[in-house]
Amino acid sequence: MKTKEFTNILQENPEKALFFEYRAGQYVRTDYHITEIKNVNFDTVDCGGIRNQWSEVHVQLWENEIPEPDHAVDTTKAMKIFEVVNRVRETYPDADIKFEYGNAVFPTAVLPVHNIKDTGNALIVQLIPDQTTCKAKDRATTPEEKAAACCGPVSEKPKIRVSLASLQAANSCEPGSGCC
Repeated sequence: MKTKEFTNILQENPEKALFFEYRAGQYVRTDYHITEIKNVNFDTVDCGGIRNQWSEVHVQLWENEIPEPDHAVDTTKAMKIFEVVNRVRETYPDADIKFEYGNAVFPTAVLPVHNIKDTGNALIVQLIPDQTTCKAKDRATTPEEKAAACCGPVSEKPKIRVSLASLQAANSCEPGSGCC
């Protein structure tokens, strides 16, 4: 989902409760804060030697260690946070928006939007974990290209055979062995 799509949904649904489901049936606490909205620029080189550049917007969700029963972020408040950020610098409207979240039982992750469910009085932003990929393999068009794409052809890699016995001998230090 693009950032402008997300903010348009917020604007079209004023004063609705805003919940985040980070795993099926598991939600960010209702007293979360939006602590940062980050423009993130990536400049990478993949294993095929190709440079890749793209941008994303990451929205950080945070839960205070001490629950705050009187605190809640609804769609209007979330939109006001975007407006504050945009007065300082523009949030990339055409970049994918992702949410950064973690708690004691869920390691911090950057999660894309899978779906936004409207329940009538609330929006539930359903997040899904990203999967890693090999861009070189993703660019390949045939099964043969895909097989050879990631990190180059297998035939270029030297084959080394190491036995457990030789590792144990190399790691042992017996009197007179010359290892000390």
